[in-house]
Amino acid sequence: MPIGEILSLGSAIIWGFSVSLFKIIGNTTSPYILNPVKNTIGTILFLITCFIIGNNYFIYSLSVYEYLLIGLSGVIGITIADVLFLQSLNILGTSRSSIINTIYSPMVILLAYFILGEQLRAIHFLGGGLILGSIIYLSANPEKKTVEDLTQGLILGVIAYTLMALGIVIIKPILTRCADSVYTQLWIILYRLIPGTLLSYFTMSVMLSKNEIKTQLSNKKIWPVILLGSFLGTYVGFAMWIVGMAKTSASIASILNQTSTIFIAFFGWLILKERFSGKMMICFMVALLGAFIIIINP
Repeated sequence: MPIGEILSLGSAIIWGFSVSLFKIIGNTTSPYILNPVKNTIGTILFLITCFIIGNNYFIYSLSVYEYLLIGLSGVIGITIADVLFLQSLNILGTSRSSIINTIYSPMVILLAYFILGEQLRAIHFLGGGLILGSIIYLSANPEKKTVEDLTQGLILGVIAYTLMALGIVIIKPILTRCADSVYTQLWIILYRLIPGTLLSYFTMSVMLSKNEIKTQLSNKKIWPVILLGSFLGTYVGFAMWIVGMAKTSASIASILNQTSTIFIAFFGWLILKERFSGKMMICFMVALLGAFIIIINP
């Protein structure tokens, strides 16, 4: 059974559901607050899990360099990339940002080729092409923007997703070497989350005033959604994403992770009662076909 491919696709489904939950409070909660809070909840849950299944919090098989690399991955992929993505989102809007989102898989594939020497077969390109093509077709809803705004937003978005891809590719050899130890992988997730989360709080303090932070966090209505979304997205989904990445190639895992955009649209229709058109249904089915092709050809 291709467990890595199944976990990668599963993480996309869970993340799509979590994003729909976070959309419920999107108008009342700043992403600069939501990001560090959900990461803190995820960090606590991973800490509890790690201490329950074992008490060896230091992974002796990892070198100091590898620990630094994991921390750097968190800073790149969780803190810096998120800030650039939010700036790009504000400029481009959701539809064009979704199109930029499709660069993630190609960037992982490209970086994995140059850094890790990974190879893909033609059938994988077919499956990936179906997924990316369906996402681009679904996202094609142009908004009027000036050339300057469009260029700035595109540059920020491309840099953001390139950093996200780089953040996971640089630790792929560590994940692969520890693929047989779920316990070790959980600690790797934790070591990646901690520096990224700490810097997210710094970003929040820079971008928002103390009064804004206090006012938004005192809203009791947002907490059930934050807790459920963080448990599913930052804890369960993140664990499936990392373990899936360890159990298959970075290229294939990234392509399957890319289906999260389609699942966001699906759960938006199911939970938020957003319009799910025939066009969305076609994209949804084509993306699932692409994912199926990759899963049966690990």
